[in-house]
Amino acid sequence: MTTSRRRPKHDPKESEREILEAAEQFLNEHHFRDLNIDEVMRRTGLKRPAFYVHFRDKHDLTLRLVENIAKELFSITERWLAGNNLQDDLERALVDSINVYIEHGRLLRAFVEAASGDERVDSVYRTIIQDFIKAAAQHIRAEQQAGNIKQNLDVDETAKALIWLEERYLSEAFGRSSPVEPEVVIRVLRNIWTSTLYVNK
Repeated sequence: MTTSRRRPKHDPKESEREILEAAEQFLNEHHFRDLNIDEVMRRTGLKRPAFYVHFRDKHDLTLRLVENIAKELFSITERWLAGNNLQDDLERALVDSINVYIEHGRLLRAFVEAASGDERVDSVYRTIIQDFIKAAAQHIRAEQQAGNIKQNLDVDETAKALIWLEERYLSEAFGRSSPVEPEVVIRVLRNIWTSTLYVNK
């Protein structure tokens, strides 16, 4: 049983870290709708008022949890954009993204659940997705000019379809208690991206 323990007043970052870790642990076991501040704080041994030093509510907590994960995913996308080995770079990006979902899939699914009930979270969620769509469209246009990607594509809508499909599929594959084998997910997504975009040479 977790016992309460005091934290020095000058150590707010440690308290914040513990709350975030406890919240992700909770969301790995439960849906977002079941997220309970009292339960999260019980797992830290801190008092409930300590929560409000760092977060406004459970939606704010979820946004903070996802912030660094979103940055990690976008850094993977940027490496894909900067590469010059086309399908090998795509494969690497898929593997790296899937590894993030293997580790944080339940949390990312909770983020989507939170977005359905909170306008602020939904706005952040859609902004993140739109950033990925813009990056994908940028890649498609650049590779079209290089002759590596099909010319007869509606670039923006294709990028939108691919990103939304991948996000939903990864959330379903790794956001539940019975995840899909990563090798299968990689193969499925690779086939979708390559058959949609790339010119056979």
